[in-house]
Amino acid sequence: MNKKERLLQESVAGLFALLCILFFQFFDPDHLFLKEQMVSITSLPEVLSGYWGKPAWLACSLARTLTSLLVPVGGGAVLIALVLLAEWWASLFILKKFHVGGMAPLYALFPVILEWGTYCSHYYHLNSILSLVLTLYIFCGYTLIKTKWLSWVAGFALLFVVYSLVGSRLFIFVILVLLYEAEIGEKHWVYWALLLITGILLPEFLKELYSLSEEDAYQYPHAWLPAFFPAIVLACVLVATQFEKVRHMKISILSVSITTGLLLVLLLVAISGYAVG
Repeated sequence: MNKKERLLQESVAGLFALLCILFFQFFDPDHLFLKEQMVSITSLPEVLSGYWGKPAWLACSLARTLTSLLVPVGGGAVLIALVLLAEWWASLFILKKFHVGGMAPLYALFPVILEWGTYCSHYYHLNSILSLVLTLYIFCGYTLIKTKWLSWVAGFALLFVVYSLVGSRLFIFVILVLLYEAEIGEKHWVYWALLLITGILLPEFLKELYSLSEEDAYQYPHAWLPAFFPAIVLACVLVATQFEKVRHMKISILSVSITTGLLLVLLLVAISGYAVG
């Protein structure tokens, strides 16, 4: 990483965190407190036990724990900023695995910016953001496996792990694995087909285990279509970077300005579209 790329990455992280904290602290200070149904520390174990028999138990448990332990101390704005920064870092790591050039820090903001705007809706909760964040980090771990047969075994095993931990974000894990396998030049059609079919049918097979309807099995923990949009945007960014001019776009005043402008438009559209009241 050269000095220009490092400067852009540090600037993006610092400016994004600052703007996110300022927004949720001064423009929407009570949003998290009103919709996350925070519980006291003493009743936290009882509440968490209710998630153990459902998919996405880790995402839901982590969301409830963070809001109960951190929000009263540091405030909701800091918590949301840290969670979104974690998503940005994972997205950046993935883009680098796809050999995206110096503009990767800005490209990685597209799903995160949409996540920010979507969180302004009263229908969108922290567990949905954490579902995607955890999925991305699990996928980051998958990309570190170098042995081919081990990656195949891990790919199938992680389908069950991902659904158990994060629920419906299983779909983006499958898409990321398929895109990554294509990126590294592996053409194993049988593995791809079996992975895709298993990922599609797994919620159907497990719905009885979790006592869920078919609809809930494919949408838990959040039965709301816009909750899937940030993950879809990340997949679209990865597809867009298959074009060489996008992937290896040089860092310049023009490229940074245009990309930043697109990000700001996306944020304003998302906030105005999802904010309630």
